[in-house]
Amino acid sequence: MVRRMRSRTLFALAGSVLLALVAACAGAPPGAQPAGSLRLYIARHGQTDWNLEHRLQGLTDRPLDDTGRRQAAGLAEMLKGVHLDAIYSSTLSRSRITAETVAGSSMTVTSLPGLRERNYGRFQGGSDTDPEYLRRAETWDDEMDGGETLGQLLARTRESLDLIRREHPTGNVLVVGHRITNQMVLRALLDFTPEETVKIQQANDEVYLVEFDPGAKPRLWKLVRGQNLGDL
Repeated sequence: MVRRMRSRTLFALAGSVLLALVAACAGAPPGAQPAGSLRLYIARHGQTDWNLEHRLQGLTDRPLDDTGRRQAAGLAEMLKGVHLDAIYSSTLSRSRITAETVAGSSMTVTSLPGLRERNYGRFQGGSDTDPEYLRRAETWDDEMDGGETLGQLLARTRESLDLIRREHPTGNVLVVGHRITNQMVLRALLDFTPEETVKIQQANDEVYLVEFDPGAKPRLWKLVRGQNLGDL
């Protein structure tokens, strides 16, 4: 299981499943960005009322609550020292508004349908502790009765990432997604197995950073909002 980092400093992600794929320099932030490198900041949207109620939002367009708006502002503060070349979100308002909070008046957010949350079918709007949902949620070919399989979600997520990386082969890019969508983003970027992918956990106030440096393997970090990264 991926272990949540609660320190205010920046750590490399540490978890028994992912150890072979993460940076080994825990405790120190990434240094100056090498020429020709790409850094993808993978954020989850801020909190909504359904997050608090443990309801499956999926394609339901729930707005940010007060905590979620504060989390979005915290993300903007955290990234203010990072020169972002582009910001992407899903078309759902909880993702788009989080991204627009970071963008402010100086940048434009590009919203992609492929970054939307999983369609949970008949479970959408229901409890995320429903025993039947939990039994079926990690089965990759289960459409959830009129919804979407994890394989289908992965396919559309890959298409969005391919578009983003064609447009931005280098630089710094923020992608604001959703809980399950971001699992697929990390699988697509780091070639995780299905078993590894579904163990990834990301809270509303956490960000993943995937670094692609020339001649090196991708490195994965987990960041906690509230930390100003400085000029990276």
